[in-house]
Amino acid sequence: MQNWEHLMHVINHLHLQPRQAHDVDFSRVRMWTLNDWSSYYRQTLILSEVSTPEVNALFNKKCRNFSGRVAVETKHIESICHVTTQLPQVFHKLECNCYSEDAQKRFDFFIKKVLPQYSDAVMARTLIFIPSYFDFVRVRNHFRKNELNFAQICEYTSQPNISRARHHLVKGTRHLLLYTERFHFYHRYKLKGVRHIVFYQLPTYPQFFSELCNMIDNRSTNNFNCSIIYSKFDAQRLAGVVGTERCSRMLSSDKDTHLLVTGT
Repeated sequence: MQNWEHLMHVINHLHLQPRQAHDVDFSRVRMWTLNDWSSYYRQTLILSEVSTPEVNALFNKKCRNFSGRVAVETKHIESICHVTTQLPQVFHKLECNCYSEDAQKRFDFFIKKVLPQYSDAVMARTLIFIPSYFDFVRVRNHFRKNELNFAQICEYTSQPNISRARHHLVKGTRHLLLYTERFHFYHRYKLKGVRHIVFYQLPTYPQFFSELCNMIDNRSTNNFNCSIIYSKFDAQRLAGVVGTERCSRMLSSDKDTHLLVTGT
């Protein structure tokens, strides 16, 4: 949802009263328009492949047609069922009670708790998946400041640099690879050489979870794993990956970590 603020800017400027008359013949203007009731007559269609908090908030707060609202949602099989690789997956629950603090607490948790686990040489060829470009820039700047051995692929990376980063991943000459969801959405590369995956945040599209996990080649080594950071604000993303029932148990549980193993 990188450009969501632009959409909300447009929505918030609909049905505003003009400051000047512009030689309008008010006898031809309907009374409900002059009474600032135009938003109740607007018909709004929202089409989305996945359900997100942003879309739900737009539907609940900005769609106010007097005839009512209708939402149709298709249920999908949880993405974790499509992971064919025998892979241990550790879900780390992030304690956060305020949405405005989620980004900062997620970054601190990743830097202090998750990243040190992947700093050893045996944890090389780690793919770090980051859905938000703003989080990607933040993590990238931290890596540069601390001179970590990493490569990066995002939607703004040139083709030569993409090929170079993929080569580093295969050869293991770069310890970490930063990878954005938007790039994967447009290209869907089958990355070779991935041995470990860190989900900085669960993907917006649940199928991306299984696609990335299936990239791990566990035939050449027994040392491979997957770590996922989630909070209660990722409930819809988590439900798309592990299912609604398991998501509810994971969010309400007192445990901070949950281990799931697929492909067994």
